Amino acid sequence: MARIKKLPKFVKLLRPEKVVKAKFDVKAFAEVAAKAAALPGELGQYQNHIDEGEGITTYFWQAKKLGYGDWRWSVTIYQHDPATEPSLCEVVMVPGEDSLIAPKWVPWAERLADYQALQIELEKQAALDAAEASEPEELAVADLEEGEETKQ
Repeated sequence: MARIKKLPKFVKLLRPEKVVKAKFDVKAFAEVAAKAAALPGELGQYQNHIDEGEGITTYFWQAKKLGYGDWRWSVTIYQHDPATEPSLCEVVMVPGEDSLIAPKWVPWAERLADYQALQIELEKQAALDAAEASEPEELAVADLEEGEETKQ
């Protein structure tokens, strides 16, 4: 039989890396973050998640906050690989497709310019209305003067 030779102590054998299953439940980690951000009773059912690539995943829960129909709690998590601890990126409420949201913001200078243009148009219209209103009176005065001339 062949005899196995012992290796010297300074030689280290590298073991092949084992496939590590996820040590961390990232969804549970995200849910804890969402519960910490929401008031009690504001976090609803889990809806879905989006894998955004490069270790970033966003999880969504229904928002039960009054006045925020169809809004969702969004929790974004970064995890380099399954063996590393996840990092919390952000927790925020986002509107859904049918959510009531504020209109797009318009700078004050643009709103002021629109207001001033409207005022100019209103002044022009008021002047035209005043001119039209005075025309029948002038015609009536002219008709009276003509009638007086025919009587004489």
